[in-house]
Amino acid sequence: MTTATATAARPTARPTPLRHALRTQLRLVGPFTRWFLAIAVVGAAVATVVLAALRVDVSTTVAGLARQGSIWVVFAQTVVLVSVHLRVHVAAGMTRRVFVRASVVTAVAVGLAYGLGYTALVLLEGVLHDALGWGTAVTDAFLPGPHDSALALLAEYAPVHVVAAVTGLLVGSAYQRLGGRWGTVALPLTFLPFAAALSLSATQVGPVALAEPLTRGAATAVHVLGALVLTAVAAAAHAAVTRSLPLRTTG
Repeated sequence: MTTATATAARPTARPTPLRHALRTQLRLVGPFTRWFLAIAVVGAAVATVVLAALRVDVSTTVAGLARQGSIWVVFAQTVVLVSVHLRVHVAAGMTRRVFVRASVVTAVAVGLAYGLGYTALVLLEGVLHDALGWGTAVTDAFLPGPHDSALALLAEYAPVHVVAAVTGLLVGSAYQRLGGRWGTVALPLTFLPFAAALSLSATQVGPVALAEPLTRGAATAVHVLGALVLTAVAAAAHAAVTRSLPLRTTG
């Protein structure tokens, strides 16, 4: 048997269920994520030009404030991911365990994508503002200054987007398990990881207001470590809800 014949006769390796589910989910969220980040670039540029034309102070970063929209968008994306894809996944003969693993990886990946995208956008905006002599003050108390290092910015942008994405999975799976009415009643609990992540700052940790503001390094460490804990809690709750989930046909 020749080498060519042996190669042709060799069966084609099929992707594992986890790899197949992960690829499918990334294809669902990937295009929207790219489009949203592209629109954010255009929006920040247009807003800056308009402010400059109106002779309004343009020393405030526009891109940094856009984070307030992106964290809610990524949260909604993963809620929809569970609502749309879970039934299809199970109907195709794959397990809920595989769905949980793939969805958590997808949520973390899309959260990191938003974090990287906004870090690059704020840094680029800072360079442009400096070149034009405008400056780039940050008015969002939860964000470091854009003149800090790229790593410091990424440590602020990425964690909150990741927590938002994984919390979206938990909210989506709770709605699938409980239905519309009780899923809404459970929102104060299922939304809690995201709400807690939003409350992490230099002057506040969760509901506790600090007597003295944290230093920049300490605030970043609290933000990153707190987000890791909250992500793990949301992912574990999503797994617990989904693995024994009876798919409902009515709300």
